[in-house]
Amino acid sequence: MDEHQHILGLASLLLQHPETEWFTDEQLKEEINLIDDQLTKMLFRQFYHYLHSVPFHELCANYSFTFDFNEKTTLYLTHYLFGENPDRGKALIKLKKDYDEAGLPLKSNELPDFLPLVLEFCSLAPADTAQKMLMVHRRAIDQLVKELSAIDSPYQFILQACVETIENMINKQKAS
Repeated sequence: MDEHQHILGLASLLLQHPETEWFTDEQLKEEINLIDDQLTKMLFRQFYHYLHSVPFHELCANYSFTFDFNEKTTLYLTHYLFGENPDRGKALIKLKKDYDEAGLPLKSNELPDFLPLVLEFCSLAPADTAQKMLMVHRRAIDQLVKELSAIDSPYQFILQACVETIENMINKQKAS
């Protein structure tokens, strides 16, 4: 598994609703320690520290407040471009088609622009396909980082790690 696949898969997991297993299983810490990029590792460690510094019910409430009840920090990426405009539906259909064409059809009831789903796809797809998908959503991801930083959300660390990974992917492609 490539470094970017590992990081994007981990980010996908941590951007989903908190799970109690995150606290009882040492594997999460081990997965973070496997990251080679020092900045990305530090960002994940900051988020890991947050996970272990607040009670589980508070984590869940913070997640819901941040992503479910705040339009500026939604995890549905096409919302940043289209809002509730009907063109969003066309974008979602195209995105679903992109998953199918990559040989990784959706098996979830989530909308195809749900960031954890996009990141999971990118963790499984070949690097060029993942990079293309991430570049399509780059503006929305950058906007989400900005909004999470503005409210000092610990989730900004995960998104910043994603941005760092996207940059590393681009630089790696340029170098080859």
